[in-house]
Amino acid sequence: MVDPAVLAKRARDVVGAEHVRTGPAAAPFAVDGVTPGVVASPGSEEEVSRLLAAAYELEAAVAPWGGGTKMGLGAPPLRLDLVLSLARLNRVVDHEPADLTATFQAGMSLASVQAHLGEKGQFVALDSPFGARATIGGILAANASGPRRLPYGSARDLVIAVRIVHADGTVTKGGAKVVKNATGYDMNKLYIGSLGTLGILTEATFRLYPLPAVEETHLSAFPTLEAAGAAVAEILGSPLVPHAVELLSAGAAPAAARAAGISWAAGQVGLAVLMGNVPEAVRAQLQDVARFCRGAGSTADHLVTGAAHTACWDAIREFPGPGAPRSLVLKGSVPLTRVPELMSRGEGLAGQRHLPCQAVAEAGSGIVRFYVDAASAPPERAADYVETVRGVAAELGGHLVVLEAPLPVKRRVDVWGPVGKALRVMQGLKAQFDPKGILNPGRFVGGI
Repeated sequence: MVDPAVLAKRARDVVGAEHVRTGPAAAPFAVDGVTPGVVASPGSEEEVSRLLAAAYELEAAVAPWGGGTKMGLGAPPLRLDLVLSLARLNRVVDHEPADLTATFQAGMSLASVQAHLGEKGQFVALDSPFGARATIGGILAANASGPRRLPYGSARDLVIAVRIVHADGTVTKGGAKVVKNATGYDMNKLYIGSLGTLGILTEATFRLYPLPAVEETHLSAFPTLEAAGAAVAEILGSPLVPHAVELLSAGAAPAAARAAGISWAAGQVGLAVLMGNVPEAVRAQLQDVARFCRGAGSTADHLVTGAAHTACWDAIREFPGPGAPRSLVLKGSVPLTRVPELMSRGEGLAGQRHLPCQAVAEAGSGIVRFYVDAASAPPERAADYVETVRGVAAELGGHLVVLEAPLPVKRRVDVWGPVGKALRVMQGLKAQFDPKGILNPGRFVGGI
């Protein structure tokens, strides 16, 4: 058991008393009901290194914290002594517009990153939700991408270099600040999606893309998920290169339509297709999208532009919106052709258990998210729903993880699900990179 007073003193020696919280002031940084004894906010990579070295010496459990938007991901921590907030590591380290690369500190918000790059007509192809708060480090630790994953790839495909502070305070770097690198194992990918269990990311270098001259959206209504899925198949099988293809269940579609200022008939499924290019190309491609949708049986078709387009995608990305019930969020990944079936069966199983549920899918990437209001349901009912839908996802050739859940539900299910033979490899990496098990203990797959 780590003495919080001893840990707090060590933290103050590193970052200064004004950047250390203890007692009630640390409560906002609780993780699944576990409040840390100390919260420290380092202002440099060196301070991160010194804090981790002290924690390693004391065998204090450490959880990194960015904007807090992804803290629902993972199992409850086995223990938590120190939250290491990266909020002060929020600078642009380097930007080479001609090379289409840029380096940012991990505590910089996605919105701030995009605002900086936008001044040069560039962007990093991440559109994780809650970008005003979500930080680069948190997005990469959770491997959270967004609808634009379809043409640009996931976070793992966009990062070309990282700087990492390991459990004992050692600082290492992986990759290089060039788009083309030497062949060999890409160490960057090891840390992305590891939930801070192998090291704490302090900097990341990205490959960039030019901002499209214009982006516009075609939003269609369909009577069934199957009909919308047929339109998706036509679009993805065509020469078109959409920037995002989102399939919205009948319960989710009205939110996107409302944000776009479009009236929406009850019970209609939604399909949103985003195109980006020069204006003439975008309009021509969206005409093809409209043709495919009408051929699949759409009941209404809308062109969404300007501020309405932006609001529509904000609503999709951050569904169900501020204050809306979403106590249980699941993410299923299945082959593209099985997306409508997983959505339909997942919603049906929720209805059987009297759990309000809506589904939003990145239909071009095979990702389905279920947003379930389970706050007032018995935890065993919600846990049963998780396991049943996970079984459906497996039956369809995929898998399912829990992104957010009430603590009583997390205590009844494995939030990550089975990972098979890969678990032994992950355990070996954890033992090598964090032999004392101080980084986010218990929160990753297999209790890592």
